[in-house]
Amino acid sequence: MNVLGAMAGICDGKFTKKFTNQNVDIITLGGFSCDIPTYEASCMIKDMGRDEFTIKPCNLSNYITDNVKIIHDYNPDWNGKICVNIRGSNSEGFKILKNNTDIDILEINAHCRQKPITDVGSGQNLQYNLDILEDIICEVSSHKNYDTSIKLRANVRGVDILDIIDIINQYPVKYIHIDAMKPGIMCADYEIIEKISENTDKHIIANNSITTYDDYLKMINHKAHSVSVARAALKGDITHIFK
Repeated sequence: MNVLGAMAGICDGKFTKKFTNQNVDIITLGGFSCDIPTYEASCMIKDMGRDEFTIKPCNLSNYITDNVKIIHDYNPDWNGKICVNIRGSNSEGFKILKNNTDIDILEINAHCRQKPITDVGSGQNLQYNLDILEDIICEVSSHKNYDTSIKLRANVRGVDILDIIDIINQYPVKYIHIDAMKPGIMCADYEIIEKISENTDKHIIANNSITTYDDYLKMINHKAHSVSVARAALKGDITHIFK
């Protein structure tokens, strides 16, 4: 499957709808903040001049419904999946979309590395707090209206990503979305995708430095099941990647 990944402050219905005509199978909205500390961190990031969503958690469910409608109204014939990427510091916040029947996938964000987000225990910081991360995985994977995905950043200092994969393997998570970042190197860590794939039967979505069809194929050849793009979509056309 071809996946449009989350970009905070950018990936709403208005931005993503055009990709329904560009061979995209999954559109990801977000990332959004699902608890007050993470919401306040998002506001701080926006005040610093970075793109960010600042929807209050209490308004998020209706906001998602409105944006899903924008996508389907734009292209009623598109039969892809809608994913929502959310960030939070504990399992309670992740209940916020439990009753939404208009999304197909909820993606746990254990990936965002913006300091205000990690300072409140959300995003990438969850990789250092496996008890909390497991609570979140347990909560989200118990929801009946949609599948569960988790987005992780590879090669986080002090983290063995295979320890996280072992936890994920205990729950009915459908997708593991990996940013195959390799610190100090301007290309993806293809070997980590292969290693993760060999340690799970979950569906692996791979991401990092995907700007060409050759990049796409390289991820597939290293045992990814699907590939996502994000920043490359800012130019408005990704048909050269998702042929």
